[in-house]
Amino acid sequence: MRLKEHTVSYGRKVQLEQFEPIDVHESVTVELEEGDDLEEVSAELDAIVRENVEQRVLKRVLSKKMEDSEDDN
Repeated sequence: MRLKEHTVSYGRKVQLEQFEPIDVHESVTVELEEGDDLEEVSAELDAIVRENVEQRVLKRVLSKKMEDSEDDN
């Protein structure tokens, strides 16, 4: 059996405030080439999607904190 593509997905749900959750998800699909090590490709993609999701979550959380800070003033 020859695999042609591999997809890695990662998602994270964060509760900003009561009744205000955010869901951040990302999926990446790559075409595998002859000789690609599936475990290596998977680990590399996993690191990429996790980093992207965590950066987006951090950006949203910081943005929310800034909004709350401005509302308090």
